[in-house]
Amino acid sequence: MRITVLDDDPGRKINPDRERYAVYLDGVEVKHVFTADDEKGEVIAAVPDERGYMTAENGEVKRQTLHGTVTIERR
Repeated sequence: MRITVLDDDPGRKINPDRERYAVYLDGVEVKHVFTADDEKGEVIAAVPDERGYMTAENGEVKRQTLHGTVTIERR
């Protein structure tokens, strides 16, 4: 399954106001996720600062792509 909040992503677009998911990468929960794909083992998430808040660069949220074993759970 691939879920996303991005308009230009081919995954199933979710509405964060109505649907909540927890995304885990290698058993550790990942915060501020834009896209998660458990078949490809890929998570696209915001780059956090030292306090865990999202960071911005040139007016956009900075993103990172992480790979591993991805688990998506509906809350």
